[in-house]
Amino acid sequence: MNKTAYRLAKTHVRILHNLNLNVFVKSLIFLLIVGVVLYAVLFSTYAPVHDYFHSLRHGLMLIPCH
Repeated sequence: MNKTAYRLAKTHVRILHNLNLNVFVKSLIFLLIVGVVLYAVLFSTYAPVHDYFHSLRHGLMLIPCH
């Protein structure tokens, strides 16, 4: 590994070690990601995603799709 890549990797590791997030922030980020994924899966009108999860949407009987 050349010196530039090593120095860059070392900088990234140092930044990662200095990034301390408490449990509340981590759980908030996790719930936000889960919410975005669920919203994309359940309320998407994009045809390939909608068609793949069509039976799930009808099975839940909560999300009207047509």
